[in-house]
Amino acid sequence: MKNFHLLSLLGIVLLTGCARNYVVTLNNGTQVGARSKPELKDGAYYFKDATGRDTSVAAGRVSQIESAGIASKSKKSGFINSPSK
Repeated sequence: MKNFHLLSLLGIVLLTGCARNYVVTLNNGTQVGARSKPELKDGAYYFKDATGRDTSVAAGRVSQIESAGIASKSKKSGFINSPSK
């Protein structure tokens, strides 16, 4: 019975840990990692980026926001001359 409770607790912690990270996909395909859920205020999304800095992106530049656990791998890295994978 102890093992069941321990595994259940571990599963819940793992699932909630993934839900805190988000991927913001811009119109040009660039993906930005977010540590906090982006909030829409005055025509821009505000969030903490992957390094923990406060960041904002104009709402018109954002095409999708999704949890990092379900986000697909990046198609564009954001660098102009990056090697293809």
